[in-house]
Amino acid sequence: MQRKTLFFIVPEGWLILGALAVLFVAINAFVSVWAALPLLALMLASLLYFRDVPRNVPAEPLSVIAPVDGTVIHRRECYDPYLDREAVKVTIRVNPFGAYLLRSPVEGTVLELAGETVKQLGGVASMIRTDEGDELVMAIRRGTLLGQRPCRSGYGERVGQGRCCGNRRMARRVELFLPVNSRMEVELGDHVRAGACVLAKLVHKQNGSCGAKGSRDPRLSGAA
Repeated sequence: MQRKTLFFIVPEGWLILGALAVLFVAINAFVSVWAALPLLALMLASLLYFRDVPRNVPAEPLSVIAPVDGTVIHRRECYDPYLDREAVKVTIRVNPFGAYLLRSPVEGTVLELAGETVKQLGGVASMIRTDEGDELVMAIRRGTLLGQRPCRSGYGERVGQGRCCGNRRMARRVELFLPVNSRMEVELGDHVRAGACVLAKLVHKQNGSCGAKGSRDPRLSGAA
């Protein structure tokens, strides 16, 4: 699902900026320019918050791409409650003034996550299945997308690797649950850029550079 911007500002950002501009003019006209100055600061903050520039997606088919700008604060093997399996979880603390649009970590098909367990977990999540059969879950457990899923594409629709799939809105942390044999490419504390940085590689036998499927990354470590 493609997202359009005007001067690299998303549409909902222009609505906020327009409202702030009207308030600035009104307060400047009926009160004073000094009273209106805080609104200029809010307009600048809004420009940074809703800004989203194009990114060069790495041409690596089996790579998992960062969905948001932020810092890696967790990467280790754990239990995936969404798909009831062992997995590697990567947690990214979102940079509030980073890219506003969420990027799909892989190319594949958006599938529905259902069941009582999913409802009990809270937050919102999207599941993507790659053409090679790998299943990934992207979840927002802290912050809010105002009721929307991370990947706003309909179930059964395809998303592109590193391409826009939704808005991060007020999300504070993004969690990715990857196949347990994924090879990590980032360390704790690394700063990543949405749609541009590789988080991990999906391991398959036919990909000699990634090793045999089923091998695990010995560098996996605990949360910071």
